[in-house]
Amino acid sequence: MTAGNPNAPLLRANSLLATCEYYLRHFEGEREVPGLLADVGNCCDEAGEVAASGDEEAAATLAILRSIAATFALRYAVLFTVACDFDDEDGTLLGGMGKHDKAGVSGPLATQAIQMARAALDADPMDPLVPLYLGHALTWAGDRDGAVAAYEEAMRRDPGDRCARSNLRYLDAAPGRRPSPSEMSHGRHGFALLRWGFWISNNDWDTGFLLSSSVAEARAHIDEKRYTDDVRGESDEEEWDEDEGEWDEDEEDLGEGEDEGAKQTLLQIHRPGQRIAEYDLNARTRAEPGDKPLRIDWSDIPVDERLEPPLPPGRPLRIDGRLCFYGGQE
Repeated sequence: MTAGNPNAPLLRANSLLATCEYYLRHFEGEREVPGLLADVGNCCDEAGEVAASGDEEAAATLAILRSIAATFALRYAVLFTVACDFDDEDGTLLGGMGKHDKAGVSGPLATQAIQMARAALDADPMDPLVPLYLGHALTWAGDRDGAVAAYEEAMRRDPGDRCARSNLRYLDAAPGRRPSPSEMSHGRHGFALLRWGFWISNNDWDTGFLLSSSVAEARAHIDEKRYTDDVRGESDEEEWDEDEGEWDEDEEDLGEGEDEGAKQTLLQIHRPGQRIAEYDLNARTRAEPGDKPLRIDWSDIPVDERLEPPLPPGRPLRIDGRLCFYGGQE
């Protein structure tokens, strides 16, 4: 698996975790998630052989992916076995493990999630993801002071993180005034972020987030998947197939009065320490004569610019309250 691409195990683990995140965020996947997490563990074990070669960024990515997997395993047990709340909007219950898990199913999982998060805490000193997940595990385990410290670290890294702020209020450690939304780039790496809307039912829609190390990589993904809407009102959008982990085309007309904003496709370019550059790809979609496919006008988007330092392959980030996964090819 690593012969062609040494990052393949990291990318595969990242892709599997993206599927798990979709399931858990929608309180689904009771049958599927355990198998997916087992596969993640196998990929991480394989990636460990590569990380041992001295690639510090790969080792950091591996530590973060292991932390996410451990947190997802705990979250799955809390949701489906203990039947308690655990999500990225509100976190979980203080001391829920002792109060509600009489069988003790979640105890070893909480211990592992805490250990994995602490091992990964310094891997990326600017992203709020790992301290947030450490706070969740400590909250469930009943360690209020540890959870407060973890959530405060998450807010130090991202003062606008709604989940960390909400959990601090829940733990009677209310943070200060909510900051104004930041227009500055996220973290210490350069990357491109695709954000698009897609319908998950007749009445509900979701937002997808996909990270790339370069604008060219993001463009290649857009050209292949075509998330933008037809300028004539028809959608060429693709929806996530939870069972297969692939994107299936699903043409669908927007009815009168439906929220077209739900299907907006945005490209954001993040350069460390600089203002985020944003492009509305729907507004740039052009119809060609005849039966030719739609095209996007990329003429003034810096497709060939190198973003430095580039986001490491497989590295997830937490942005605007969502866990965003890397979209590179295995």
